[in-house]
Amino acid sequence: MHTTPVHEELVALAPGLLTAHHAHHYRGFAGTQWRLFEKTGELKPLLYTLRVLLTGIHLMASGRLEPHLPTLVGELAMPAYVPELIAAKEAAEHGPAGAVVDPARLRTDVEALHARLDAAQAATALPDAPGARDALHDLVVRARLGGTGRG
Repeated sequence: MHTTPVHEELVALAPGLLTAHHAHHYRGFAGTQWRLFEKTGELKPLLYTLRVLLTGIHLMASGRLEPHLPTLVGELAMPAYVPELIAAKEAAEHGPAGAVVDPARLRTDVEALHARLDAAQAATALPDAPGARDALHDLVVRARLGGTGRG
C-alpha cells in the first residue's frame, strides 16, 4: 500500500471529523438500498442495507468506523442469518434473498435496526459539529497549493 504525508494527516484528522449527524448518511443510504431490495429481491442491496445500518449503529455507539459486515454482526449480535446471506451472495451476487430469509422477517429486522440507529444517535457521545474542521481546511489548502508538510 502506498501513502503520502497528506494521506497520513487526513487519516489522523478523521476521528475529529465524526459527528452524531453521520447517522443521517447511514439512514439515507440504507433507505435507498432497501427500496432497491424491495424492487429486486436481490442479496446485494439487502446486504448493503444491513451493513450500513450496522455500521451507523457501531459508529454512534463507539465513535469508530467499522464497515466489515461479519465483524459488525459479531460485535452487535444481530441478525444471526447474515453469514448465510453472505455465503449466498458469494455463490450468486444477484441471487434472491428470499431463498435464505423470509422477506417478512427481513422487514421486521430492518425496521428494528433503524430503531437501534435512532437510539444510538440519541445516546452517542459524538459531537454535533466536527472539532477538526479548521485543521481539515488547512490540510486541503496546503495540499492544493502543493505543500505536503504539516504546520
